[in-house]
Amino acid sequence: MSRPRASKLIKALKNEAGYSLVEVMASIVILSIAIIPMVSMFDVGLKSASQGGKYDKARTLANLTLEEAKSLPYNTSTVGDQEVRDTFPEPASTTTTYSGSGSYESSYRAVTGGASGDFSGFEFKVRKQFLDQPPVGSATDPAAASQSFADKASDDGLIRITVTVRWDGNKTYSADGVVAK
Repeated sequence: MSRPRASKLIKALKNEAGYSLVEVMASIVILSIAIIPMVSMFDVGLKSASQGGKYDKARTLANLTLEEAKSLPYNTSTVGDQEVRDTFPEPASTTTTYSGSGSYESSYRAVTGGASGDFSGFEFKVRKQFLDQPPVGSATDPAAASQSFADKASDDGLIRITVTVRWDGNKTYSADGVVAK
């Protein structure tokens, strides 16, 4: 009685549709070839996102430092007060020394204070340059004058502040603005 059952089973298996071991192995190879590049693209995407985050942090640090300069008085007669012209970005008790061309450039420095944890691995420097007032247009055409500022060797009440942020050794971002008396 077991014989007829066995023959039915063999007949059923012969008619069964399915995949052979060769077909399964071939599909694994094809999927592997497709998945490996996707994994490497994921790695590239992750690195790009990380670099983008660092760029955003550098931009934020440059803009924060520039806004700090803009919030300070241009010049103050009170000794020990922080001001744009003579002490920024140094401590209030340290006077910045301008070159003969009317410029000052600090060395790169790490961020200190409350925000230092947010910007670890970032350094910034500040460059200050005295500027000449642009010429004024005529009464009939006030826009006729040049709108560009020229560098000046002496103080005329305008300073260009340029903040450069450096990270990862060689990557930089700069932002600049003008502070008036």
